[in-house]
This record gives sequence, structure tokens and C-alpha cells, in this order.
Amino acid sequence: MTILDCSVTGCVYNEDHCCCKGDIMVEGKDAKRTHETCCGSFKERGSSEASNAAKRVSKMNDVSCEACNCTFNKDKKCSAEHIGIAGGDACRCAETECASFCCCK
Repeated sequence: MTILDCSVTGCVYNEDHCCCKGDIMVEGKDAKRTHETCCGSFKERGSSEASNAAKRVSKMNDVSCEACNCTFNKDKKCSAEHIGIAGGDACRCAETECASFCCCK
């Protein structure tokens, strides 16, 4: 499990900078820079997704990762102890990013 800080307040799963989803997917298979990654689990607040009110708020999350060039990617799982997902008031997945991405190539 990874400690996850999320600044994407426009996401339905964000509650006080914690992710209520419990597991996320970082996308960006060929990423070489942070802005080429995104949170594939993002759902816009106000969309048809259920409210996060009934979900467990936690900073500990299971993070799957498709960013093959990231130092922390170990068999498609994030091995970092602590990461950040950035994006503020994002309205789409592509407006988010893994702020902790570190290119190993």
C-alpha cells in the first residue's frame, strides 16, 4: 500500500485530500515526464458516480501503475511509499497527473 495525497478536488473520490476509492490506476504507458501520466480512476465530481460520503477515507491506497518508465513501477504496481496525484479542479482524467513520477530512462 502507498500513502497517497490527492489534490484533485474535482474528483468524486477526493475527500480532504484523501482518496476514498481505495485503489487507483496511474496511466501513461510511454510517459517520460510527469504531465504524460494521469489518474485513470478519476471521475468528475457531479458526474453520475455515487457520492464518496459512504466510502472509507484513507491515505493508504493500492496503486496500480501502467507508467512503465517510472522508477517506482514494479510489475505494474507502485512501489513508492508516498505519492501525490495533482490536478486541482480537473474535469477530465487527462488533466490529472502522478506528481511523483520519476523517469528511469
